[in-house]
Amino acid sequence: MQAFLRQLTSPRLINPHILAPQRPFGTSSLLRLRFQGHQPIHHRWLSTPSRPLLRHYVRPKPHPPRQFLGFLDRIPHNTVFYGIIGLNCLVFGMWFRRSRNSHLQKQERDISAITWMQANFTNSLKNLKSGRLWTLVTACFSHRDWAHILFNGFTFFFMAQPVLSMLGSRQFIFLYLGGGLVSCITSMTYAKWMGKIDYASHGASGAIYSIIALLACVAPTMTFQLYGIIPIPAWLAVTGLFSYDLYSTVSNKSGTTDTVGHVGGMLAGVGYFLFRRFRVF
Repeated sequence: MQAFLRQLTSPRLINPHILAPQRPFGTSSLLRLRFQGHQPIHHRWLSTPSRPLLRHYVRPKPHPPRQFLGFLDRIPHNTVFYGIIGLNCLVFGMWFRRSRNSHLQKQERDISAITWMQANFTNSLKNLKSGRLWTLVTACFSHRDWAHILFNGFTFFFMAQPVLSMLGSRQFIFLYLGGGLVSCITSMTYAKWMGKIDYASHGASGAIYSIIALLACVAPTMTFQLYGIIPIPAWLAVTGLFSYDLYSTVSNKSGTTDTVGHVGGMLAGVGYFLFRRFRVF
């Protein structure tokens, strides 16, 4: 009997924690299980991560600044391209119709139709002094004769598409209107300097020349087809056009072609390239 009691009270058979009073299963139970050699149950959603959460925090990127007239970039390229061609054709149709009506009404000495077109679709110091500031823009879409619109339309059709794809709709519109605006201001400044107060000009040549000049600055070795036939490097073509128009401006001061406006348009294209090259805007 004594041997049985000694065997029963042996440390190998008695665990003092089993004899301890029982408590509701909780934190003490987890400690008791750990003491008995059992691993506690860890819940991942309650456990502390091995690495700080802040190390994995990714700061959201700041929103890009809102661009001036940024909605223009949502306009499809084809809409801009054919829209400019359509506006030039529309204004040409207005010139053609009013010129025909004026010719029919010439016997009655009614030239109000042509006078209205000259007052709203030509660039001159007279229009500017009269407060018709919109003529600085409308003159860039104005052509009066067939040769003028066909030559400018042919050049725009083949030169504008690569520049439009490169710049996007918004910047291309800025280039076209900006080149035309610089061309008009250059033409008016030269006319005032020469004393030609009543001199008026119109046409998209200045705007188109700015596009050609930019394309030559970006890809100087690109091949241009002069008159659609003669291959010539872009840099040589623009240099030749600039030299020819500058010489014509100085030598033929009574000419009907606004060559100084062409020079202003090319300078606008080069200036746009330099501003974008050095990230001014």
